[in-house]
Amino acid sequence: MQTKLCTLAALALTASPVLAAGVNNTLFLNHFDSPIAGGAGPADYANGDPAEQIGLPLGPGGTVSATNPKFGAASLDRSTGGRVEYNTAGNFDASKGTIEMWVRGSGVTGGGFVGLWGTDTGSGSGDIRMYIYDTGAGRTLGAYMNQGLSGTFWEIEQPIPLANLDSTNWHHVAWTYDTTAGTTATYWDGTQIRNTPDAGTVNPHPITNTLMHIGENQAGSATFPGFIDEFRISDNIRYTGNFTPPTAPFAVPEPASLATVTLAGLAMIRRRRSV
Repeated sequence: MQTKLCTLAALALTASPVLAAGVNNTLFLNHFDSPIAGGAGPADYANGDPAEQIGLPLGPGGTVSATNPKFGAASLDRSTGGRVEYNTAGNFDASKGTIEMWVRGSGVTGGGFVGLWGTDTGSGSGDIRMYIYDTGAGRTLGAYMNQGLSGTFWEIEQPIPLANLDSTNWHHVAWTYDTTAGTTATYWDGTQIRNTPDAGTVNPHPITNTLMHIGENQAGSATFPGFIDEFRISDNIRYTGNFTPPTAPFAVPEPASLATVTLAGLAMIRRRRSV
C-alpha cells in the first residue's frame, strides 16, 4: 500500500498541468532568451497558444540577439525585419489588463510612427495597439482600441519626457486599461505620463481568431527599429501612479493546478510516513 501511495504521489508531481486563466495574473510572457528555428520561438509562458506564427513574406519571425539584453541571455531584435506574431485568444483580456515591455534602440528617438504591439484580424475591422509617434514637437507614447470600422475608437497619446529619451539605454513601457471602469494609463520608465485624467470609454476589439504582433502594428506596419525584452501581458492592473520599474526578469508563473497537485502529493507522502 505504501508503494502504491508513493507511486501515485510521484505521478502527481510529474503530471502535465492544465493551465488556468491568468496564473499569477499573467497571460503571456516572453523573455526572448534563445532563438528557435531562426525566429523568436514559442513564448516562455502563454495561457493560450504559445507558438509563434511565422508570417510571410516577413518571416522568419524576428531575430533573437545576445547583444546587450535587458535581462537574461538575449532580446528580440526588430531592426532586421521578420514578423513576430502569436495567437491573441487566451493570451489577452480585452476588458482589463497591463501590457508592458522593455525597449531600446533608434525607434525610441527616431522620427515617424513605430509600433510596439498590435493585433491583426486579417480583415481590417479594427485593432488594438501601442506605439511611439514623432509629432514634430517631440515623441509621444500612445495606446489605442478600435471596435471596428463601423464603431468608435478610443485612444490616448501623451508626450514622453525628453530626459527619458535616448537610444542606448533600456526603457520600461507599460499600458494599463479597465474597460468596466473606463480608465487607462500609460507609463514610461515608471513615470505615469498620461497627464490628464485617465478616464474614458474604452472600445475593446473582439479577439477571436486574432493574432498579436510584437514590435509592429496591425498587419506588419510601422516596425519598431530596435530591441524588445521581457514582454508581458497581464489580466490585472499592475501599476497605479509612479512606480520603480522591474529590477529582474519576470518570473514564468507556475500553473496553479501543478502547485496544487504537488502540495497534495507531498502531503500524501508525509501522512503515510507518519503512520
